[in-house]
Amino acid sequence: MPVSKFSQHKAVNFQVGNLVSLDFQRFCREGKVEAALDAMNEMEKNGVFVDSLDLIELLQICEDMKLLETGKRVYEYTMRSPSKPHIAAFNKFVEMYCKLGDTSCAKRVFEEMPKRNLDSWNKMLVGLAENGEGAEALRIFSMMKKDGVRPDEFTFVGVIMACRCVGAVEDGQEHFVSMSRDYGITPSMEHYVAIVDLLGKSKKITEAKELIANMPIEPSSRVWETLEKYSKAGPSGLKLSNKKKVMDMLVSNQKKASPEKSKAFKKLRSLSKEVKEAGYVPESRHVLDDLDHEAKEKTLLYHSERLAVAFGLINTPPGTTLRIMKNLRICVDCHNFIKILSSIEKREIIVRDIKRFHHFKDGKCSCRDYW
Repeated sequence: MPVSKFSQHKAVNFQVGNLVSLDFQRFCREGKVEAALDAMNEMEKNGVFVDSLDLIELLQICEDMKLLETGKRVYEYTMRSPSKPHIAAFNKFVEMYCKLGDTSCAKRVFEEMPKRNLDSWNKMLVGLAENGEGAEALRIFSMMKKDGVRPDEFTFVGVIMACRCVGAVEDGQEHFVSMSRDYGITPSMEHYVAIVDLLGKSKKITEAKELIANMPIEPSSRVWETLEKYSKAGPSGLKLSNKKKVMDMLVSNQKKASPEKSKAFKKLRSLSKEVKEAGYVPESRHVLDDLDHEAKEKTLLYHSERLAVAFGLINTPPGTTLRIMKNLRICVDCHNFIKILSSIEKREIIVRDIKRFHHFKDGKCSCRDYW
């Protein structure tokens, strides 16, 4: 029986699609994001879609490289596929969006999932807690239990983190006890770090020390570092002897700056005047004591996250959300500065520090000034 032209055409398209699929996998392994996207589009033209499980590697690259918009394109592509996405792919989308600070998209994916497993709940709960949405994370925990899903050790790390976000010390302590009493889960080092963080943030240093002293396992360096963070009377850091050294350093940094960085310095000085007019008062208590007021203000002004915000304002259209990643805890002064700036510039500014996400919008922060 002769094969129809339609069948032949379909077979050719399928073969082309399979060849491009191999290219897609290779591009993902090599971290070539744009090439991988082109391969996906080429396959779609031939009526073939990448399996949702094969997209997980690409999503991880998007997460690592902070490519939020690319991740959104991949999600749209996935939803166009005639095949139902695998639950693991949905979970990865939730995780990626949370890691990149877009909890709205993460929640949308979570709500649209036709089916959820324990990993789905954990990624949503922990992601919300990491973004400072403690109350929402605890709501997810309640929903999870109502759905009959039994929490595991990862769930309770997120729950204790969520309690820290909202300052619910007693609830956090109860969850810490409940995990072993009601669920037979032995607390791991991650749980001890989380509970010490909760107690320390709530100024319950003595209780935190007692908890560490009674740990059945040897406390890790992270446990001690978390306690130390709250035990110190003042900030640590380099001790410069006088105003001149600080001023010389700031002037030197600006002289060596690239043209783009010089623009950011200039923009910062302009922004400083605007936020002061809007009520900003520099918080200089934790700056070196032997500096006068002017030197302290200049030291605060050129903190890295402010430079990053200034650079973002210069290089993006009005209204664009700015996303800043920082490997240290944001200081109180920068927090106040960016909070007011978000209202002046009418922008959402998301700062990810070592502890959590801060979503600044309309002069407020998602952490409610508790971090």
